[in-house]
Amino acid sequence: MVLALLQESDLELSDDAVQTIVDKTFSDADSKGDGKIDPEEWREFVSKNPSIIKNMTLPYLKDVTVAFPSFVLISEMGESEM
Repeated sequence: MVLALLQESDLELSDDAVQTIVDKTFSDADSKGDGKIDPEEWREFVSKNPSIIKNMTLPYLKDVTVAFPSFVLISEMGESEM
């Protein structure tokens, strides 16, 4: 998602810069430092960074697909999941 949005915005960041952003975000969320983000860490991270969860809601993602057509939202749901 990050790469698609950067590309659509004509914002050019080096692979190293993108990796640094991803690593920093993961490190901030992984408060236990065990290389995994468990549900407790996720709740803590989201409570400190509410805009993170906003960016993962369906209305926001639908807006992103309109504003940035190369970002494709694919959602498949089986009949048993409805």
